[in-house]
Amino acid sequence: MQSNRNGFSAIIGESVVMQEVITMAKKIVASNAVTVLITGKTGTGKELMARALHHNSSRNDGAFVEVNCSAIPENLLEAELFGYEQGAFTDARGRKQGLFELASGGTLFLDEIGYMTANLQVKLLKAIEEKRIRRVGGTEDIDVDIRVIAATNRDLEAAMRKGSFREDLYYRLNVIAVELPPLMIRGNDILLLAEYFVKKFCTEYNKPLMILSDDAKASLMAHRWPGNVREMKNAIERAVLLGEGTTIEPDDIRITVRQETSINSPEARNGRKIVLNIPDAGLPLDDVERKVVGEMLRLTNWNKSKAARMLHIPRPRLLRKIAKYDLTREMNN
Repeated sequence: MQSNRNGFSAIIGESVVMQEVITMAKKIVASNAVTVLITGKTGTGKELMARALHHNSSRNDGAFVEVNCSAIPENLLEAELFGYEQGAFTDARGRKQGLFELASGGTLFLDEIGYMTANLQVKLLKAIEEKRIRRVGGTEDIDVDIRVIAATNRDLEAAMRKGSFREDLYYRLNVIAVELPPLMIRGNDILLLAEYFVKKFCTEYNKPLMILSDDAKASLMAHRWPGNVREMKNAIERAVLLGEGTTIEPDDIRITVRQETSINSPEARNGRKIVLNIPDAGLPLDDVERKVVGEMLRLTNWNKSKAARMLHIPRPRLLRKIAKYDLTREMNN
């Protein structure tokens, strides 16, 4: 049965960008065999999204099996994924099922897929396409019925250009892509998440319900959150655990607020940058986005495809933002 803890209700966010993501994700669950690639910066909630996709699908009675591809050496990762037969290597004293077999009937979540070695990428592609695997040291193929969800914080298209990620595997994984936005562009979701974590940790640590002061809220809204939701969670947990009284102040949260944010263009050769002057009370998300989109267009001389790549968004989405903010080339001159 579906668990609210693992469903879409566990994904907190009322911002337009998050509602777009959730709407797309709900459309995906009906296709139980199609592979999904979840992208986003570290700490944006890729595992949470993968669990929601699994638990809202007809596969939710099957297992949700996850593995972090960056945390296990290549030789061990192959054995973890495909299993092994007795005697396959020195310490293989018996037969072991791999994660593909354990996930059969359910979902296999491959986190940080961008760090998988080229040799394993070949074997993974074959397993996904044929729905069949062979244990290390084995001679027989084993059929598996799984849905693969992969996630990465790396730019796989850039990795393909460098030759470190296979093009055929990328397109096989990227049948449907879900891009999770960074916390800093999610507007009031920052406060929704902060208040959620305050209640959560007050309950866990058996403390009276605490509230965020207005100054604390302003600090939260002004912070860039490079670590995204994970950083938010850790900051609020520390504030609840160490705070005294029932009001959380900025000093309790212990985050460094940058009043001026510089965004350097990776393709700018003359050191040009976008500067946002952020007051203590913060800025409306639309103002920030309009400034960033407009300046990125100026830096690329209104090359929309190039600007979209630099903003890490599809070109059609960039065109919608240009129309939304009535941006013109003349305004940037």
